[in-house]
Amino acid sequence: MLNKLQKYHLFNFFVATFSIILWFMRNFLYFLFVLAFSYCTPKGPQTFSSPFIGKTKAELILSKGSPTQIKIYDKSEVYIYKTKEEYYGKKQPISKNGEVVRPKKVYIIEFIYYINSEEIIYKYQVWKKKQKVK
Repeated sequence: MLNKLQKYHLFNFFVATFSIILWFMRNFLYFLFVLAFSYCTPKGPQTFSSPFIGKTKAELILSKGSPTQIKIYDKSEVYIYKTKEEYYGKKQPISKNGEVVRPKKVYIIEFIYYINSEEIIYKYQVWKKKQKVK
């Protein structure tokens, strides 16, 4: 038979063990959420609405100029406009000595317009690719 002091210590042992298990479960759930959020984001182009959807190819070229790249598929053309975006943080792009500072991050952004056989834009996507800083 257990006396009162032994029962008290046994009870405290189970309470401490249970609270540690709950702490690990809660932190494991946070870890899974962060992991899923960071790795389950789309890696390819994302579709958006654009004011050019429903307009003609000529209006697109008149507004944005000639595309960087043109791809032709079965019955549609794809016009791709590429831009380069550099992020310097709080630093200025040119130092006090007149030297060019390396950016912290560089992104290549592709604006993709899908044009059908009637020369009407029917889909617009944006693809933001991270480029390694050299």
